Amino acid sequence: MMMTKNKQSWIKLAAVLIPVLFSIPLVLGFFGAAHPALDSFSHFRMHLAVLMALSALPALFLRLWREGIMAIVLSMTALATVLTPPTAPGAEAAPTSLAQYKLLQLNLRYDNEQQAEVFRLIGRESPDVIALQEVSDNWRPRLKAIEARYPYTFYCSNRSPIGGAAILSRRPFALGSTPICIDSLVAIARIDFGGRSAIIASLHLDWPWPFAQDWNVEEIRPYFEKLEGPLIISGDFNAVPWSQTLKNITQYSKTRIAEGLRPSWLVNGTLARAAKWIGLPLDHILVSDRIVSTQVETLEPVGSDHLPLLLRFSIAGVDDGNEPEQQTVMLEKSE
Repeated sequence: MMMTKNKQSWIKLAAVLIPVLFSIPLVLGFFGAAHPALDSFSHFRMHLAVLMALSALPALFLRLWREGIMAIVLSMTALATVLTPPTAPGAEAAPTSLAQYKLLQLNLRYDNEQQAEVFRLIGRESPDVIALQEVSDNWRPRLKAIEARYPYTFYCSNRSPIGGAAILSRRPFALGSTPICIDSLVAIARIDFGGRSAIIASLHLDWPWPFAQDWNVEEIRPYFEKLEGPLIISGDFNAVPWSQTLKNITQYSKTRIAEGLRPSWLVNGTLARAAKWIGLPLDHILVSDRIVSTQVETLEPVGSDHLPLLLRFSIAGVDDGNEPEQQTVMLEKSE
């Protein structure tokens, strides 16, 4: 009988402690502004919240009502911050008279063994602009095959074997502008969309702390703060929408996330098609206030560990004659 009571005591203790253990990194992730290490925890908020709720169920079965209910309420509150992120102001519908364009966002994966699938995707969607990351030496010769369709190309140099960022466009770079690279983190080009220009940035950040993501953000900050006019930042941020990293970038660039929760990363192979349901949302498209009527679609996997995103958008307003058409040139000179 004594052994049975001891065993029951240990089971009850475990039923209380396991949710508490999940709650520690879950709560720490809300304080990402204090230190990048805490922001790293926020990337797993969705998964930790679900695990905490599930681990609280044994407490309810053992009639530990207060402990079980408190754990479930905390986990559901945390999950609500993920599933219902705050909507940034500025999203507006475009007049039907405005032309619509398409941008394809894709981390190619430097060693992708299904390169033909990528080109089939480009052929099917026929985007106006393509923002690419992990454009390795393995990819460069293959991409030359579509330069006739996308004659305006800009590649950033590789800082590692995984490659750099790139922009491929069917539409010309804006007159008087010069595309630039910020290290190999970001490729930036101002593109002429039939008389209205927009800045397109293809971005690839490092992983969160203890890796160099917070340093990356500080490196690109002065450039993003200077960009003016319609702006689209597309890329593999290696950061979730509710992270401090995304909050900082949207603040510096005066942009918003084009649409809500969009899981896009998971190991490729068997689990690739499950990425849009259980993967981490690491790929994003940020837009400024003159990029309107935005619609983002997650496409099928093409051999990468990231899913492609397709943005449909229009450009509102008329380019201001005082708007710095030399903006990218000015940035280049400031380096």
